[in-house]
Amino acid sequence: MLLPLNFPTLDIPTLLIIYQSVATLMAVVTLGGAWSARGSHGLWFWAGAFGAIALAQLLRALLVATGAPTPLLTIGHIGGVVSSALVLLAVRRFLGLRLRMLPVALFAGLACLASALLALAAQPNWISLSLTLSASALLRGFALAPIIRAWRSRGGFALGLMGVDLALSVAAHALRAATVNPAFAGSAEQAVPINGLWLLVFILLLIGQAFAVLLLVNSELQRSLWSMIEIDPLTGLLNRRGLKNRVGRLRQRGASTKAELGMVVAMIDFDHFKEINDRHGHAAGDAVLRGLGHLLLGHVRPNDLAVRMGGEEFAVVWQEVSAEDAVKLAERLRQSVADELFSTDAGAIQCTVSIGIAMPRGQDEAVDDLLGRADAALYKAKREGRNRVERAY
Repeated sequence: MLLPLNFPTLDIPTLLIIYQSVATLMAVVTLGGAWSARGSHGLWFWAGAFGAIALAQLLRALLVATGAPTPLLTIGHIGGVVSSALVLLAVRRFLGLRLRMLPVALFAGLACLASALLALAAQPNWISLSLTLSASALLRGFALAPIIRAWRSRGGFALGLMGVDLALSVAAHALRAATVNPAFAGSAEQAVPINGLWLLVFILLLIGQAFAVLLLVNSELQRSLWSMIEIDPLTGLLNRRGLKNRVGRLRQRGASTKAELGMVVAMIDFDHFKEINDRHGHAAGDAVLRGLGHLLLGHVRPNDLAVRMGGEEFAVVWQEVSAEDAVKLAERLRQSVADELFSTDAGAIQCTVSIGIAMPRGQDEAVDDLLGRADAALYKAKREGRNRVERAY
């Protein structure tokens, strides 16, 4: 098929040098960040993704300089597949998903082996390039899907930018895989300027990916800072520190307890939560925790408190309620959880919770003592069969 457009001719060797330079710079910067952050947020994999491109292009340049046979120049194609595989692993590590390194490594390894065999069989280089580009498009597509799900769940510009960059990258790899075929342009000579333009696109996408990684890591650091203050980053609820600070301020205002109408603390814990993580994975467990966080917010008034204490343990502080009304509220909450189907990537999951409630024994009772009595009531509920409410006296 003859292409009816006239593409400007770009100097491909120069573009490859720019591609290698950008990838090297990004690899060094990301490697430094990974070292400082001890590999958190998948930074080792991100550094590897940039480094695979830089190393492959360096080796290709050395082979060209030494007059190596043309088939050996497909090392650059293999570097693209390795980079895409590492991007997929980086995304899964960042999102807290199972890495599944074996299937990723097998797929990438088979694509690289096929590319090498085609080169050794003296096939035209565009065939190897088309194959590896197609494999890279699939790998990046597998990385795009969880990013989209995470963006729908969390939102945020950083996740959106990474999603856009990955989507464009998938499209670019797939389209380049088709257009490097000389039949697309009419001849091998006419396909050269098309390939040059694709190299320019890939350089821009590489820069976009680097910015997206930077923003993603920055957003995670901000979430960590919020967690260190008073907010749980997974659910958006108060954390344990936030609970103690808020209860302390309530007591200072003299609004915590009265004889009949005061503050009630409810400790809430999932029943058999470990089985959810073991059976469906930690990503599904996190989705269930977020779901309970949203549900709790629907069971508290603006002056009440909803808290994630840690792990699968939550708490609610109802203000200006009697102990009897608090038991009714806790029963209503327990039933709402039992009726809820929590949406996760592994499918809908149904859970139950046990709840223990306690009222302060006067304004002088320490917060830790109040939480301890509510916690004791919670474990009594678990001993009595779970999926029930117990009150501390």
